[in-house]
Amino acid sequence: MDERHLLNELMKAVAEEAHEFVVRPHIPGLKKFAAFAYVAECFGYRYMGHAPGGAALNNPYFLFLRTPDARERATALLTLNREASTRKLLPGMQPGRGLTPVKGVRPQVQILHSQMVVDAGGRYNARVLSNILILPTVMAIFLIFPGYTAKSVSIAAGIWGAFFLCYLVGLGVTRRRKAKHLARLSVAGVDWPPRVDV
Repeated sequence: MDERHLLNELMKAVAEEAHEFVVRPHIPGLKKFAAFAYVAECFGYRYMGHAPGGAALNNPYFLFLRTPDARERATALLTLNREASTRKLLPGMQPGRGLTPVKGVRPQVQILHSQMVVDAGGRYNARVLSNILILPTVMAIFLIFPGYTAKSVSIAAGIWGAFFLCYLVGLGVTRRRKAKHLARLSVAGVDWPPRVDV
């Protein structure tokens, strides 16, 4: 789902006054998606993290909930766009540059980005470790056919060790990034993940 498709989904939710909408982004990086979340909030849809049941996916769905003042926000922005003589502008974004925030809104976009990084860190869970631990069983089954030799077992062990090392490095990097962004959210007074419905 590219930027245009994300914005179309948002405008559809705004037009239908939907209580919530769920998107699965396919744009590279969370920074652009954080900028989209800022635009969505300007139209009255707040980023709420992973959609229920989708957190374990490699590319999960994300939930946006309608705020109580969504109609007023959307009406003001849509009126402003209708009155503008140029093409439609995205609130807080640089004209003609898609989801690229202007300097004044970058702190808010960075907070949304931190929320998304914390959410992404939660996906590096026991499921990933269980997949790594199942790998020796799969390798053992495949080694039945050529036969168990010292060479084939050592190659399989080396492959498994490389995967496990990648897992440990990834876990360390993820925990570090998550701690950094949780600290940023704490300084900003943002309690994340959300504990109550909007």
